Amino acid sequence: MSNHNLLKDSVGLLKKIRQELHDDIDSSKRRELDRAIKELENNRNKLSPPDILRVIGKVVIWIPAIERILNSFREL
Repeated sequence: MSNHNLLKDSVGLLKKIRQELHDDIDSSKRRELDRAIKELENNRNKLSPPDILRVIGKVVIWIPAIERILNSFREL
């Protein structure tokens, strides 16, 4: 997959996540999600695949199901 397609798909995924979680996350997390989307959109030609994953990784942990999984690991 080309970097351009990876970036396009990533932005699309984050926008879908934002729409789906709109009522389930607080406003500060929504702002961070919006910042991540803007960072990806504004740096289309500068980001490598690891950079894209780093940006996505910062916000994907707020998805309630993933957050519960991570909290379960912390309790081990």
